[in-house]
Amino acid sequence: MPSLPSPQTQAGIASRTLFVGERLSARVGWYAPELRMSRHVHECHQLSLLLVGTLGEQTPHREVRLATSAVGVKPAGQVHANDYGPSGALILGINLPGRFDLERELGVDGGWQWRERAAPAMLARGGSTLAQLTGGGLPAEEMEARLWELLAMMVQVDRRPAGTPPRWLALACERLGEEAVPVTALAQEHGLHPVYFARAFARWMGCAPSAFRLRAQLQRALPLLAAGQSLSAAACQAGFADQAHLSRVARQYSGLTPARLARVLRA
Repeated sequence: MPSLPSPQTQAGIASRTLFVGERLSARVGWYAPELRMSRHVHECHQLSLLLVGTLGEQTPHREVRLATSAVGVKPAGQVHANDYGPSGALILGINLPGRFDLERELGVDGGWQWRERAAPAMLARGGSTLAQLTGGGLPAEEMEARLWELLAMMVQVDRRPAGTPPRWLALACERLGEEAVPVTALAQEHGLHPVYFARAFARWMGCAPSAFRLRAQLQRALPLLAAGQSLSAAACQAGFADQAHLSRVARQYSGLTPARLARVLRA
């Protein structure tokens, strides 16, 4: 197959290599809302943690649409294309050499896959790892050890339940993505008891509806920060109570303060 264009040459991408070790490297990428990337391949294996945002990825045989935090595995040489929907995406990626045996070393098959329902503990580890990568100060061997620990957590993500999700779930996710509607009001709109609504939502989406709503607010703030808006203006427009509220949620989901996050988005 002929070489395909490198995706880093496209506008709308802020990508930084944060660590390069003997056996792996780490990169953070911000992909702007509505960005589309034509089909391309990578020479290395990529394990990606979707921290914040939305993502569509297509291979010649399958397609996924992601609206919550998720973990992806792309083996070296996998042809794929991407689009990043209305929110864009903040992704922490760990690259492994193409000769690395994913099944023997990590216990995952060598096929392309995305898994939703990333556990809160794993997301917290991903955020703290990103903070350590951007903050510096750790010896290289310690940083590499922490990346291997994160990889171990990433490959243990639970799978989504089998079957077809209810129609109200898609409508609720769409509504929460647009505004910070109270969960009890949203349950009432769909004629559901709040307890049933919360349990069913968490079963399918892997997080509570209130957590999904906060993540959606942060998703609305990221393009504003990337465009250079002030922290207070971004917080207001994204539906946060104030700048401090934005700061707490940014730390929770990305491990970074809004100011440091803005620097990453504009890298």
